[in-house]
Amino acid sequence: MFKASLSTLVLGIVTGFAFSGCSNSEDLADGVTPQDGMERVSFKISEKDFEPAEEVAGTRAVAQPQTELQDLGDGWQAEVSLVPDTSHREEAKAKTRSIYTPTHYTIQAYQGGVLKGQTKGTFKGSTFTPDAGATESIYLPHGSYDFVCFNDKVTANGTQFTVNRTDAGTARFTIKRGVAINQDPKQYVAFEMKHVGALVNTEIRFVNCNIKAKLLTYSGVTFGSMPENAAERLKYTVETLPNKIPETMVYDFSTNLYTYPTMGNVSQAYSMDHWNSGNLVTSESMSTEGRLYGNAQSILYFLPSTDCANMKLSFTFGELYGKSLVGKTITIPTHKLVQSNKKYRVIVNLFMDYMYLFKDGTFGTANSNPSKTPIGVIVDPYARVAVALSDAVSSYSGGSNMPQWSSYNSQETLFPRTSYAELFTKSSIEYNRKVYSSSSPAQQMASEYYQTVGYGNPSYSGPIGKNEWYVPSLAEILVMGVNLGKLPNIGKGETFSYDFSYLIPSDAPANGFSSLIQFPQMNITRFNGAFTKVGGTAPSGLYWTYEECVDGSEYKQATIGIGGSYSFDLLSKTSHAQVRPFIRY
Repeated sequence: MFKASLSTLVLGIVTGFAFSGCSNSEDLADGVTPQDGMERVSFKISEKDFEPAEEVAGTRAVAQPQTELQDLGDGWQAEVSLVPDTSHREEAKAKTRSIYTPTHYTIQAYQGGVLKGQTKGTFKGSTFTPDAGATESIYLPHGSYDFVCFNDKVTANGTQFTVNRTDAGTARFTIKRGVAINQDPKQYVAFEMKHVGALVNTEIRFVNCNIKAKLLTYSGVTFGSMPENAAERLKYTVETLPNKIPETMVYDFSTNLYTYPTMGNVSQAYSMDHWNSGNLVTSESMSTEGRLYGNAQSILYFLPSTDCANMKLSFTFGELYGKSLVGKTITIPTHKLVQSNKKYRVIVNLFMDYMYLFKDGTFGTANSNPSKTPIGVIVDPYARVAVALSDAVSSYSGGSNMPQWSSYNSQETLFPRTSYAELFTKSSIEYNRKVYSSSSPAQQMASEYYQTVGYGNPSYSGPIGKNEWYVPSLAEILVMGVNLGKLPNIGKGETFSYDFSYLIPSDAPANGFSSLIQFPQMNITRFNGAFTKVGGTAPSGLYWTYEECVDGSEYKQATIGIGGSYSFDLLSKTSHAQVRPFIRY
């Protein structure tokens, strides 16, 4: 959060008329020395940003959301959750700054529910300019007072203060009750101005349905990105049913009660035809095309007591990979009454049904292609990467499925990995574009998988190319976990599509490798189902990856174990592991 300080305002609240008669009020307004026992009250005013709805042990740690999986039909699913919005970093609690845009505030003082005085004026930086007819210095006698401070988005009528939903994001209102005015010669009263309304941010994350994008530039400067295909520039509305959300809120200062006399609805349209450049993936090591990942966001402001469960998101235009989203509606599963100055995030993880590579070289869902023979599960549609439906089996040595990587342990690649950072950070992750080696039994088995399924080309030398089966990189196996089994990926919505740096052990050395890594749990049922749904066999056991690593003085090969989750380890190249071929179709 941050606090934007308006200024330190020296004000006296003149209420001489309440006890001294008109002549004294006039004298005070003219600057005559006040009577004994009266205080000149100074005010400090700061503005507070929206803050997460809930915090754990005083931290900004992201709460574990309660999610609901919604079947949208036609192969689309949405995993929906409502969580505190912790998207902004926490500033130091005492940090303030002057406001450079003129801001008009009203300050009132009450005693026993009776207005004793007020002042109005405009703040800019450290300067306060009182309104015409208002006073800059007014005094109060000793006693206990209740103070109210509000900006022009709040309408005052006696002791009632009204805010409309249209002003929920900009109206600020704060009360200080029971303030003892008794310090000579002056006293401070500090106002921390909070938003009357709440912020609700709806965020759509495209988990396994990335969008190909193009940069938007002006005079050579990149300022954003947009989906390249006009049909993929999705449109949607965030809406409620009629009479479901408060349109006006009235606070009665004298009774300390809130009422909501007018109810209404919201229907706000959004278009995903322009995203900021932070959502564009342009890492050439991942793919030759840019891709958009998650974080299509829409922000709405509501009055307190609005129930988030009354909101829904409906797509009105667009498709992905030829599959329409029009008419798909997502609801908010959690009943939550929003609070003033709090921010909430509705996270929609959008999943597309499994897509398959078929023997004729086409791809799509199994339900849409019942007469075709699947040979692989699509891992990355835009990079055109698929994984085989079964492990490779050698046509030699009695059909072994546990080959060595190599018969010797010397260096084989130009740039072997030397640390965890080179394997898991976003700037280091890459797909397999290395040179095939016929001296590797594991690579040979992967290359010959075309004979098993009747699709693909042999590759005995040269770089891996189109329609050739190969041993995947570590990155490709990790991406398979993300798209098929919901493996956590902190790179979504950033300039790189994938980032698994959270897997690096906290005590990892800068160079070298220290221990086996156990990954977080995946949705293994969903992961396995991608293969078994069409008669394949889900990966299970220990698998070779293409990554060569330097471990001390030894050159080893990175492996991934697949069970209820992933695990990472290094093996001697002369050890044995399985091969699950990948292909660029």
